[in-house]
Amino acid sequence: MIIKDIYPAKAQFRNGERIGIIVELEGELESDILRCNVYKLHEQIRTLEIFLSNKEEKVTFEFDIDNCEDLISGYGVEVELYHMDEMKQALSTAFDILLSWKYAPRYGFLADFSKADLEDKEDLKEMNKFHLNVVQYYDWMYRHHDLIPKSDIFIDPLERVLSLSTVKDKIDLAHKYGMGAIAYGAVYASAPEYYKKNKDLGIYKNNGDIYGFGDFLYMMDISRENKWHDHIINEFYKVIKLGFDGIHMDQYGFPKEAISRINGKRAIRNLREDFPNLINDTKRYIEEKGEKVSLIFNAVNNWPVETVAKSEQDAVYIEVWPPNDTYQDLYNLITNAKIYAPDKQVILAAYMKPFLEELNIPVEQAENSTLLTMATIFASGGFHLLLGENRGILDDPYYPKYRTIENEKFNEKLRNYYDFIVKYEELLFDFDIIDTSMVNTGGINGEYVIKGVQASPKVEADKVWSLVKEKPDFKIINLVNFKGIEDMNWNEPKEKIPSKVEDIEISVLTCNEVKAVYLASPDLNKGKSIKLNFSYAKGDQGDEIRFIVPELNIWDLIYIMY
Repeated sequence: MIIKDIYPAKAQFRNGERIGIIVELEGELESDILRCNVYKLHEQIRTLEIFLSNKEEKVTFEFDIDNCEDLISGYGVEVELYHMDEMKQALSTAFDILLSWKYAPRYGFLADFSKADLEDKEDLKEMNKFHLNVVQYYDWMYRHHDLIPKSDIFIDPLERVLSLSTVKDKIDLAHKYGMGAIAYGAVYASAPEYYKKNKDLGIYKNNGDIYGFGDFLYMMDISRENKWHDHIINEFYKVIKLGFDGIHMDQYGFPKEAISRINGKRAIRNLREDFPNLINDTKRYIEEKGEKVSLIFNAVNNWPVETVAKSEQDAVYIEVWPPNDTYQDLYNLITNAKIYAPDKQVILAAYMKPFLEELNIPVEQAENSTLLTMATIFASGGFHLLLGENRGILDDPYYPKYRTIENEKFNEKLRNYYDFIVKYEELLFDFDIIDTSMVNTGGINGEYVIKGVQASPKVEADKVWSLVKEKPDFKIINLVNFKGIEDMNWNEPKEKIPSKVEDIEISVLTCNEVKAVYLASPDLNKGKSIKLNFSYAKGDQGDEIRFIVPELNIWDLIYIMY
């Protein structure tokens, strides 16, 4: 018998909810024992055993966890298969306990809603294995201005034949896995038939032409003074009544300014001021009608993050485009957004262009660039809208063009990374984490000294990027490896992964009494923590602790416990 797979019963668990870890088995029974070890960071907090007495294809470990109402709380799991007291196999996964998905929004996507997809129950099951706890239903609707279809089978704006029954079934299935179901909705898009009857509701260029996309979509005025404002909010309310948990409020990044014609009067609209009003009014209108609603607004290429970040949305969401081309830009987007909204998580929609089939890029080069992009976003404290149904990876803003991952080894690496960000989420995404990279290491800063490799607190070619952070009881060092990487554009193919670095020497000046130093990595030891030896030594400013990081492939997380 072998363990075929293990994964949590839900993408996230709520406080007080019983935890379930599912183990899929294959082969003939040999009086085997399954042992489930549960970890909080490095500490093993629970062990459970199941004696396999019959031929079983699936078993579930169930247990309770007290997490004292923490906002986020991640755990590692390792399931071992024993035969005659000898361990034959071990697989790992993770789970977390959240008050709400908004505290750790692992955003995924669905884009297929045909009648045939009604029978497909595997898409959300697979997404659950990646702990995707909030899902965007992309282009599920009838029309942009008239979201709910009048019949079960309908044709969407791009002439796809869709089924409302499929949409509803996938909402129910997402809820079964503890996922939030978020409906896509463009805030100012209307079909030609609506615009041509309501031309006074549009927004116009300074030459009098309507904004839009040919004769496909026209753009409407979202200001409170315009009837469209109330129209689209009411459409969003209908969506929540249908069963969705929230709205993904999309915009196109333009125009920044436009002309409106309310009651025949010309006015200049500054959309950076109108967007937060629309977000806040949507929240208020729906909740005053007795419904709960989650909102995510697309700050396209970081515009206008300074106004929408503080609005009544549940996370700061940024769709990344040029000129935000470099790994450093990804870090800057995340840290900048956290300044505007320190109590919200940041999601980057960073579509991996190298996977586009028409570019004919070798798939391994697309995989390499994806791993570096994920490591950059996660180490920076952000989340990445990347994965979805059918083992899909986003490579284009039109989600049905997603690329299916066929390489099993790469799929395993993706799962390792998503397991990792759940296991160590308190050290990556807690709201009380402070980034001290630029004041503690590099240049004249001597509190953290890295030897044995060229390192920098900025993301630089052919160097190791060092992110130094801290939170109560911990000092945290993220090392992201760009050794051997010359092209620092995140969305370009990479012919190779970074060169492995060994025996990195780190010294840390601290007044706190150090209890232990641990290394964890999605690239090593299945993400399980490794305790590092450390010693005290005399430094210029006092006693330092010194330790060696034995290996860095792509991303290492070192945490120092007081």
